[in-house]
Amino acid sequence: MPLPGGKLLRYGIDSGLPLMFSENALARYQGGRFRGFNLAAAAAIPPACDAALDSAGFTAAAHYGDYTFDVDDYLELVAARPWAFWSSMDYCCEQQIAPDMAMRRLRVDATIRRYWECSETAARRSLPPPLPVLQGREPDEYARCAEQMGIGNHTALVGIGSVCRRHLHGPDGILSIFAALDTVLPIGCKVHAFGLKGAGTLGLLVRAFPGRLASSDSMAWDMGVRREMPTGRTQERRALAMIDWHQREVRQLGAPARFAPVCTPPSRDLSVSEVALRAVGSAHGDLLLSGDLEYRDARKHIGLDTAVVRWLIQEQGPQAFAEEEPANDYGLGTLVYDAVRQALAASGHLP
Repeated sequence: MPLPGGKLLRYGIDSGLPLMFSENALARYQGGRFRGFNLAAAAAIPPACDAALDSAGFTAAAHYGDYTFDVDDYLELVAARPWAFWSSMDYCCEQQIAPDMAMRRLRVDATIRRYWECSETAARRSLPPPLPVLQGREPDEYARCAEQMGIGNHTALVGIGSVCRRHLHGPDGILSIFAALDTVLPIGCKVHAFGLKGAGTLGLLVRAFPGRLASSDSMAWDMGVRREMPTGRTQERRALAMIDWHQREVRQLGAPARFAPVCTPPSRDLSVSEVALRAVGSAHGDLLLSGDLEYRDARKHIGLDTAVVRWLIQEQGPQAFAEEEPANDYGLGTLVYDAVRQALAASGHLP
């Protein structure tokens, strides 16, 4: 739902469809600064409406670099009405946001930290727990996220992020991610796939992983209307597109599978650079998880450290990190230098 009120919302409610609202649709900004949420608009959504709340992590990353509000602000919105579920504040890992392993590791760790912050704050305020949103790019990153969040038999539903434009096959495709998570999620734990769509994709996942896929969401229906009618579109036209899109997706659930499900490909060997960058992200992620570093500071530091490590690997190879107690750590600091050295040794790139 792109709007928290008006005709489009009324059509959505009257259609009986489950609706998802982005926090961004309910946020108020003035002079580029966050000024709170439109709590009255959230409260005005009828309690009987099956409505969920999303933290809009991609928008936060793409437009602001980080969330413009804190957990307490967000939980004011959570408390405004009885949501079907509300997602924890996650950090997406799309290529344009997290282009390398260092930034991906940092953002996965930021997702884990925010989940626990949201969970603990919700418990103090006697609010329902958040939907854990798993993040990553490759299957093992999603699996680690689930394990670090403590997903267990008590978890009925999790979200999977960063799959909106994901391909179906391949080592980091949707099928591989679902296959990896199917081995770590408890029996009975279902999945909401954020932004997942595509001809037959949902139906294939339902057949390949019975009992896993609970729901997905999309704004594809509205983007289609915008392309068809750059001007002159009405709320009625948008509502018809929404209902038609939903009906087509439901029909595809029963359509014959176009692709044969595949098993998770074997883990690929990481390059020297990838091993080193993942270690850089791990060092900063550990500081983030311990509360010794905030995300914005970590993002700044990790950019500098990544540039240095890339240059060292290119110029000297793994031997740049051969010394246990180097006379020159190249400005990386002991923590990052040691993390890279140990990772290279563990992967066989250093003696």
